[in-house]
Amino acid sequence: MIKKQLLFNLLSEVTKRYDYIMIQNAKIFDEITHKAMHDELTDLYNRYYFIDQLKRAIASSRRHGIYGAVLFIDLDNFKIINDTAGHKAGDTLLQLIAKKLFEVLREEDIIARFGGDEFVILIENLGKEQKKAVETLKIIADKLLESINYGHIVNRKIYHITASIGIALFNNNSITVSDILRYADSAMYEAKKKGKSQIIFFNPKIEEKLQKRVLMETSIRQGIEGKEFFLVFQPQVDFTGKIIGAEALVRWNNREQGIIPPAQFIPFAEETKMIIKIGEWLLHEACKTLIRWQKNPTTKGLKLSINCSLIEFMEPDFDTKVIETVKQHNVDPSLLTLEITESLLVQNNSAVKKAIRTLREFGISIALDDFGTGYSSLSYLKNFPINILKIDRVFIRDIFLDHSDQALVRAIFSVAQDFGIDVVVEGVEKAEQEMTLRAIGGEHFLVQGFLYGKPMGFEQFEHILEDC
Repeated sequence: MIKKQLLFNLLSEVTKRYDYIMIQNAKIFDEITHKAMHDELTDLYNRYYFIDQLKRAIASSRRHGIYGAVLFIDLDNFKIINDTAGHKAGDTLLQLIAKKLFEVLREEDIIARFGGDEFVILIENLGKEQKKAVETLKIIADKLLESINYGHIVNRKIYHITASIGIALFNNNSITVSDILRYADSAMYEAKKKGKSQIIFFNPKIEEKLQKRVLMETSIRQGIEGKEFFLVFQPQVDFTGKIIGAEALVRWNNREQGIIPPAQFIPFAEETKMIIKIGEWLLHEACKTLIRWQKNPTTKGLKLSINCSLIEFMEPDFDTKVIETVKQHNVDPSLLTLEITESLLVQNNSAVKKAIRTLREFGISIALDDFGTGYSSLSYLKNFPINILKIDRVFIRDIFLDHSDQALVRAIFSVAQDFGIDVVVEGVEKAEQEMTLRAIGGEHFLVQGFLYGKPMGFEQFEHILEDC
C-alpha cells in the first residue's frame, strides 16, 4: 500500500513538472511569435507581418471586388525633435503616437511601424463603390492626423507634431504588394511637397511623376558612373578686377538628351537623395582642381567655392567626410568654401552648428548663399560661424535706380564689416551696377556675375587668368 502511494505521488509530481514545462514552452513560443510579428519599440506590427497580411487582403479584394486601402504615414520634421530633444525623447514620442493611432482604428484594421517615423495602415472592407470608400478613408485619415497632432507630453514638454498621409486604394485589379506600397509612399511624398500635414490619394499623375523620378534617379546614377557630369567656373573678382577665385557649378551632358539644365536635374537629385552622390563627386573634383591650381604660378592661391545642399549637410558625419576628402587630396582647406542656404540654418539644431563649427575650425570657409531672400535673420551671423555672405542678385538688378536696394545693400555691407564677414555680390551684369556698388561699399566686397564672365569650362577659365 505504501509503495502504491509513493508511486502515485511520483507520477503526480512528474505530471505537474511536465505540465509546467509545457506551459513554459508555450509561453516561450508565444514570446518568440510575438517578437517575430511586432515592432520592438512601439509593439505595433512590423513590416514582415504587415506585408503578409497585405498579400492576403489583396487576394481577398480580388475575389470579392471589395475595396481596401493602404495608408502611409510619415511624421513631419521628426528628425529635428531627435536632434534637439535626443533619441530617447524621440522614441517616447513615437510610442505615444503609436498608441494614439491604434486607438483611432477599428479592431480589424492593421497598423505597423515600418521603421523610423513611418507608420503603415491596412484598412479592408470598404465596400464596392470607390466614392464611398474614399469618403470613409478621408474621415479616418482626418482622425489620424488629429490624433498625431494631439499634445504629446515628453519630459514635461508638449509636442504638437504633424504628419503627411498617402493613401492607395485597391480592389479587383492585378496590383501587387510592392505596387500598392510604392503608390502609398509616392502619395505621401506628394503630400509633403504640398506643404505637409496633408492627405493625398494616389492617382495616375503621381504615377507619371514617380516614373520620371525613377528614370531620373537611374540616369543620374549612370551619369556619375559614366562621367557625364562636369564643372564650369564663374570668376569672383576684387575691386581691382583681379580674379581671386571662382564658384564651381555642376553641369550634366547626358549621352541621350545632351545638356540638361541644373533646374531640371537638381530638384530630382534632391528628391531621390542622389544629390549626396553628386555632392561627393563635386567635392572630389573641386579638390582635384585646387591641386592643379596650386601647382601653377598663375593660379596658385585661387579659392574655389561649391554649393552644398540641405540634404547633404544633414547626413550623419557630413563634416567628417568632407574633412577626410580634403585631407585625402592634400588640399589647403583655406582655399575651399562651402556655400549653404538659409534653409539649413533654419534647422537651428546642435548637429548643424557642430558641423559648421568643425569645418570652420579645420579651415574651410562657410558662405551663406542668396542672403537677403528667404528668412534672413541676423541671428544667423551671431549663432553660426559663417565668414562669407553672398548677396542675392534680386537686390542688384536695379540697384543703380532703386534707392531701397541701395539702402539694403549698404546695411548688409555695414553689418558684415562689423562682424568681420566677407561679402560676395552676385548677379553683377552691368557697369552701372558695379559703379553703384563701389560707391556704396568701396573696396570691401567681391563681385560675381556676367560682367566679369559667365560660367565657363576649365580651359577657358585658365585662359582668362593668363590674360589678366
